[in-house]
Amino acid sequence: MPRSLVLGVNGQDGSYVAEALLRRGHEVIGIGRGGTSRYVGSSPNFSYADLDLRDNDALAGFVAEARPDFAFHFAAVHGAAGFHYEPVVADMLAVNVTALHVLLEHARREAPGMRIIYAGSSKIFPAPLAGVIDELTPARATCLYSIGKLTSRDLIAFYRSQHGIAATNLILFNHESARRPARFFLPTIARGIAETLSNPRHSFRVHTLDFWIDWSAAEEVAELAVEIAERSDEGEFVLASGIVRHARLAVSELFAKYGLDAERHVLTSLEPSDPGPSFSVSLARLERAIGRRPAKSLQDIVADMIASV
Repeated sequence: MPRSLVLGVNGQDGSYVAEALLRRGHEVIGIGRGGTSRYVGSSPNFSYADLDLRDNDALAGFVAEARPDFAFHFAAVHGAAGFHYEPVVADMLAVNVTALHVLLEHARREAPGMRIIYAGSSKIFPAPLAGVIDELTPARATCLYSIGKLTSRDLIAFYRSQHGIAATNLILFNHESARRPARFFLPTIARGIAETLSNPRHSFRVHTLDFWIDWSAAEEVAELAVEIAERSDEGEFVLASGIVRHARLAVSELFAKYGLDAERHVLTSLEPSDPGPSFSVSLARLERAIGRRPAKSLQDIVADMIASV
């Protein structure tokens, strides 16, 4: 039975990764914050460890003792749009970057066959996105969070080329679920629909609706991450739905599904504006490697969120 370590198991992505691994017959060791597992239920093949990932020595010792065949780094110091990382930059670098380095060094020194999957981010591509986005699109840091993700990407490339470590960076576009914190955009929309269904006079405010975005289902992204780990050793994959939407139109359609008019209930802090040119995301490398892409619709993703409100 393969043994997998999941960093960030109490978060949206890490919990779905752990559940996907369990379905595939892995023994799973989840690392999270807090005394218990938040989402992953009791299972004879699942164990949980409360470990502060900022303590790199403790993490190194834990990995050496656990001796995993696979390690999934899905932990992150991460905030919604507009979050300021300056006050937490030391924590962000320790969790988002240095914890990855701990895994890479363990593989180099003790376990050259260990497979490492890292949750990177499309934030490495400066806004506004334009044209076709894929693994070869030029990247540039525009915030502290993207600096961390670019550093991790470079770490993976270095350890692959210099030490032959089987590590993969996943460039994740927006992926959502009922487990996403409420402060993020799509959960705000889902909660707004639920509250409007209960109170037809309800209204709420978001910053803007004038942007282009690719949304996929977090659970599907997690399943694909596990499939990549088991079936491919490429160094990088873009992971997205491949369907780019104008947020204003998408929100209008989501409200209309429930017989509601978004214009009556969704207020914006900014005046309506031209979102500029759209973009597209190429999933050609993903489809060549594993033969599929995320398939769950945006309406189904939001329906799941509404059901959990």
